[in-house]
Amino acid sequence: SSMIANFHIHYQTQLGQRVNILIRRHQTESVLHCQTFDGEHWSATLPFDEKEQIEYKYQVESPEETIEEWGAFRQTNILPQGEQLILQDTWRAQSDESNAYFSAAFADVIFKRNASAKKEKKQKSKGNIVSFQLHAAAIPAHLKFCILGSCEALGVWQKPIVMSDSNFPYWQASINIEGVALQTEYKFALYDEAQESIVAWENGDNRKAYFSFSSNEGSVICRTDEGFRYPFGRWRGAGVAIPVFSLRSHRGLGIGEFTDLPLLIDWAVATGLKMVQTLPVNDTIATQSWLDSYPYAAISVFGLHPLYVNIQSIAPLQDKALQQKLTTAINTLNHLETVDFEAVLEHKTLFFKALYQQEKQTFWKDKAVTTFVEKNQHWLKPYAAFCYLRDKNGTSNFNLWKKHSTFSEATLEEICNPKAKHFDEVALYYFIQFHADKQLFEATTYARSKGVILKGDLPIGIYRYSCDAWVAPQLYNMGGQAGAPPDDFAVAGQNWGFPTYNWEVMASDNFAWWQQRMTKLSEYFDALRIDHILGFFRIWQIPTNQVEGTMGLFNPRLPYTLEDLGRAGLQGHLERFTKPYIRQHFLAARFGENADWVQQEFLTETSQGVFELKEFCDNQLKIKDLFQQNEKYIAKKEVEKALYRLVSEVLLIEEPDSNGTAFNPRITLSTTQSFQELDHASQAVISQLYSDYFFVRHDDFWRKQAYLKLPALLKATNMLICGEDLGMIPNSVPGVMKALNIIALEIQRMPRGATEFGDPSEYPYMSVCSPSCHDMSTVRGWWESDSGMAQRFYQNSLQWHGVTPQDCRTEIVEAIVYQHLTSPSMWVVFPIQDLVGMDNSLRKPDAASEQINNPADSQHYWRFRFHRAIEDLLKEKHLSEKIKGMVQQAGR
Repeated sequence: SSMIANFHIHYQTQLGQRVNILIRRHQTESVLHCQTFDGEHWSATLPFDEKEQIEYKYQVESPEETIEEWGAFRQTNILPQGEQLILQDTWRAQSDESNAYFSAAFADVIFKRNASAKKEKKQKSKGNIVSFQLHAAAIPAHLKFCILGSCEALGVWQKPIVMSDSNFPYWQASINIEGVALQTEYKFALYDEAQESIVAWENGDNRKAYFSFSSNEGSVICRTDEGFRYPFGRWRGAGVAIPVFSLRSHRGLGIGEFTDLPLLIDWAVATGLKMVQTLPVNDTIATQSWLDSYPYAAISVFGLHPLYVNIQSIAPLQDKALQQKLTTAINTLNHLETVDFEAVLEHKTLFFKALYQQEKQTFWKDKAVTTFVEKNQHWLKPYAAFCYLRDKNGTSNFNLWKKHSTFSEATLEEICNPKAKHFDEVALYYFIQFHADKQLFEATTYARSKGVILKGDLPIGIYRYSCDAWVAPQLYNMGGQAGAPPDDFAVAGQNWGFPTYNWEVMASDNFAWWQQRMTKLSEYFDALRIDHILGFFRIWQIPTNQVEGTMGLFNPRLPYTLEDLGRAGLQGHLERFTKPYIRQHFLAARFGENADWVQQEFLTETSQGVFELKEFCDNQLKIKDLFQQNEKYIAKKEVEKALYRLVSEVLLIEEPDSNGTAFNPRITLSTTQSFQELDHASQAVISQLYSDYFFVRHDDFWRKQAYLKLPALLKATNMLICGEDLGMIPNSVPGVMKALNIIALEIQRMPRGATEFGDPSEYPYMSVCSPSCHDMSTVRGWWESDSGMAQRFYQNSLQWHGVTPQDCRTEIVEAIVYQHLTSPSMWVVFPIQDLVGMDNSLRKPDAASEQINNPADSQHYWRFRFHRAIEDLLKEKHLSEKIKGMVQQAGR
């Protein structure tokens, strides 16, 4: 039978705006335009079949843009009754902080409901029905919401109606109405069914409703309220961070494995922690050397890391000699202090090949295998083919391959043909990825069952010689390399070597590559850290002929024209600002005893005391190659970086392809000799241009760039999204992150504003705070390496008096941990080293060796291993109870 749906929403529009409803039915979408009489109250009608479930979403349309309300499509979860369905809704703002509670991290893990929830009983009445619907997810699993009101049907404030959570995160309770109107006040409350009592009423004034029906029967009004007004503080949780490769267990093979995660989850449960955070887990095996230890240089953004697969969990090795070799390898490699990446790779490759040959007959008969291969073939086949060609050619640099250097579907079919002689070499990678997926997904499932969130990490870049670049080079700017501008942790900036993204091409299919990437990550993680989220606003792009970040430029950017520079006061020939400023009088200070040799070897004198670099060394890459390959220069390695600095002795960088008509200020130009030797008037002009360029000029431009990209990513999954927003932050970033509900990062030693240390008590709720992260020393390592800073922190931040201890005692680590636990931040996540640093008997003696990465070193070996097996840590009840007590005391 046919029904009429009447939509009503209150939304204050501006002139030129209108409210629409996006309707999804029978797998197609259409737009329904609403009517209004005052620009605030909007309504529309739609005929539908009572057996049909309509999905819908409100939009606000203007000539410039169409804004969608936040969240998933609404559904008509109502009881069929008569001919009229009246839907009373409230707009869902994108920026509402409580939206986070509807993410998978909360709705599917922290506040996960019992799967056997009973549906609301159908009302049998000849009258009308009012269905109250509360949209709320943040509620402990043992409690329910209930509704009470002033009318008899709502219990006259005495008899609560317990609401059904069968459509969680919607809660429903329906009442029968006799007559054509009902005016009532009502409130929601938290209810404990076991105790049969109200635990807490919501805050604020009573909610008010007036319902009017067209007749005595035949209508259902569904009134949806957004959010419970909690009478207590907002939910806050704590977590632990450790890279998978850093985990240590008794059954490991010299490196952490996916099968170690359940042990860490057990430890999280014992310590009251609700989150386990990792670094990226994708395959990085490119050169088959220790250089592949860098977790942010994946050869596939979909394939998982083979070294994180536990060999023993696949199947027992039937070859006794190989089994003995595995036992020996476990005993040898597992006792090493740090990861021996190359030894682990060598052993695991041997065992993977043996196990595939041993298991391949049963492997291909397994339905789970064929399902996995079919579901993932869009990335799995190219990945397996890429790995096969990498192995065959001895390099992942596909430009050097004799055949198949350019990807095609024909190449893929040829290489992945099951009848080909080499197919086992390709299928080996199906085998490894199947087991990697199985082991990580089992850890994910275990975490969810224990109420613990697994949080992943999305690298901003892709490896230059990766499967992704081979398959779709058009998506990337292969002529540039991504990095980060200089900061306190890397004074010359960072050069990650990744190509930057061709966003225009990516936008042409609504960022499908990014959406697939996010969807894949959501299979394993319910929360995600987006590494260097600034890359979605702008990326720091360094020319491929330079090494240090100082010669980079933002991409995209708005360079100054010659007219702009002229108006600012820079007129005439710009060579003084654009060519490396090299003068005789400062060469001795730069190069010491090598000054004369440098002058003769690398410089040409163009006029008295004025030099330029010779052509064979006029960029940083040429210099790097010289000092790596030429024995004549290797002996004077200390000269290399000083020569880099000469290359970057410029104040303006010419805009590529502008033919000398547009220019960009060089980052940190005030640190150059060139700037310091300008007259005061010229310094003032350059400083003003610099300040405008880096802190004002791009704000709106970059804001629009972010809004073009980020919403498509966020819509792809329901993960809780956190953004690593440290470093040189454009003014537009906090507003965009707040509007899109992306949780910010707060690191005490990288504070915002003009202060030396962040104050955790002042952090915003929508943040993840931490005393340190993988890119810096631990609390102990920092304290013991910088006594001056430690003293200022001791007195100003901790506000302790007396002599500052030189060693970082347990009470200092404990105080810093507790500072963070009591912060307003939604999440506090501690590196495991900082938590264990609170216990003298468990902490590692050498604090400096606990740092995971040194950002200033592009060739850093990522090999840190936690010094205690997680099985042993689980037995240390005194530490577990200490952490749990601190977490509870802080209200987390």
